Amino acid sequence: MYFNWKCWGQSCGLTFCLAASAMGEDLPPPLTLPAGNAANDIVPAAAEAVIPPTPAFDIAAEGIFTQTYPTPAPPAVPAAKPAAPKPPPQPWKPMFFDNDFSYKKQPNAPHFLGDELKDIPATDLLDLDALEQLRISYGGEIRFRYLDETNRLRPGGPGHSDYQQWRWRQYVDIKQSDYLRAYVEMIDASTFNNDLPLIGIDKNRWDLQNYLLDVKVGEVQDKPVWFRVGRQELFYGNQRLISPLDWANTRRNFEGFKLFTKNEAWDYDAWLVNPVNTASPQDQPLARYDNTPDFRNRNVLFGGSYFTYKGIKDHTIDFFGLWSHSDLTQANYPQGDRYTLGTRWLGNHPVCEGERIWHAEIEGGYQFGNDRSSLTNLASQRASVQAGYFTGGVGHTWKTAPWEPNLWIFYDWASGDQDPADGQNNTFFQHYGLVHAYLGLIDNIARQNIQDVNYRFTVKPHQKMTAQFAHHWFSLANQQDVLYNVAGVGVGTPNNGADVGQEFDITCTFAMTTNWSFEAGYYWFWYGDYVGNTAPRGTAEQIYLMSTLRY
Repeated sequence: MYFNWKCWGQSCGLTFCLAASAMGEDLPPPLTLPAGNAANDIVPAAAEAVIPPTPAFDIAAEGIFTQTYPTPAPPAVPAAKPAAPKPPPQPWKPMFFDNDFSYKKQPNAPHFLGDELKDIPATDLLDLDALEQLRISYGGEIRFRYLDETNRLRPGGPGHSDYQQWRWRQYVDIKQSDYLRAYVEMIDASTFNNDLPLIGIDKNRWDLQNYLLDVKVGEVQDKPVWFRVGRQELFYGNQRLISPLDWANTRRNFEGFKLFTKNEAWDYDAWLVNPVNTASPQDQPLARYDNTPDFRNRNVLFGGSYFTYKGIKDHTIDFFGLWSHSDLTQANYPQGDRYTLGTRWLGNHPVCEGERIWHAEIEGGYQFGNDRSSLTNLASQRASVQAGYFTGGVGHTWKTAPWEPNLWIFYDWASGDQDPADGQNNTFFQHYGLVHAYLGLIDNIARQNIQDVNYRFTVKPHQKMTAQFAHHWFSLANQQDVLYNVAGVGVGTPNNGADVGQEFDITCTFAMTTNWSFEAGYYWFWYGDYVGNTAPRGTAEQIYLMSTLRY
């Protein structure tokens, strides 16, 4: 695509070619420029400024953060006093074991709530020379949410329910020099006063979310290579296939092994894990394990390799391969082996001296393997898997315009089965991906047999306030397959039309402080002919109010 424009208030003719490369971390709303599972790089204009966390609807709740390009400023005037120290990036990361409070070492560093409990020398607690290189950190998060929903495509529905959710996470991080590290994180997630049955992501009482040990096993280009063992969350790319699913009251986690390293130009991770019951379907109902210790599902193996290249300014390129093996016999979790090869490219192109920025993202993958599940209608026969997914989007940010408007337009597609009796399964399997931020915030739709054309428009009426408006048009990718809800469970029967419906979302976040925010949202889903013919119900609506405090 070729664009030709002129900058506001000046003649700045420029032609820009947007390459349709099939490559593609961070969701694009306002601006994104992460890499691999890198963390947030929000930088305010002054040391005393508040760093507003990205709103949940803008994917911060999922751990995707945005990078802000500075607004062009007039020529600097020599100051009589030295400039204040540059404030640090947002220290809280999508996964708390990636938190970075190293800014505390800087002179006159700003203070965040709880940072006095980070990187404490162990000798401050016990006067022992053997603990000289030991550093201890403590922190966490408290989140409370009220929801009122009607007629969602959820287990136990349709119906109405208003309820409250509480989540408390706290961690202890112990680091021994640059060679050894131990991390433990607890979670208590509860749901109260619900009218409809709870689902697996609603409740997990007093359990261990992460416990892991990192050991340095070598170096590559003078950067450490780490081996990780234990229970851990996974977060890759823009989370379309691998996400800790922060929006859920619980969070996804796994148990197993990971090897990883990163430097200025690239990151590389490889892992082999079992999903824990917060991430994987179980043979027992929720009541079996919501008040008992979590355990890994030995019937499922999940392995992968993820490479991120960030050596080109304002660009991120990912290459990845995923493998999932399952012996489960549940309808929403295919039995057999799935292999997914994919890539992603995210680019940002500032123009007119940074007054405006073009954005683009492309991600896609091919999935193959074998399927022995009932999804193929072939009983115990083994079906060949041939499936795929694709996402493409283009966006623009007006940095110097009032409220800094940002607009993205996206197309999402994931394949569906062409013929349930042909010995081949074409339904894409979404692995452990995030759909909340991409396929409608009301959480009706899975990344399986679906097409979605949508736009997202974001504005900042105030330094601490961000609002977003989004509209989706959904249809089935293949009418010979069914619609799948957010958990991957089939809804309805084939050959009943392709129109799934439309969704409109309004969300708003207000950052009280750097680490304390309030959020609100209202979502509508108008069902199309397919749902009307196979699972009739009235218009779906959901409202939520949420407060999040990190410390």
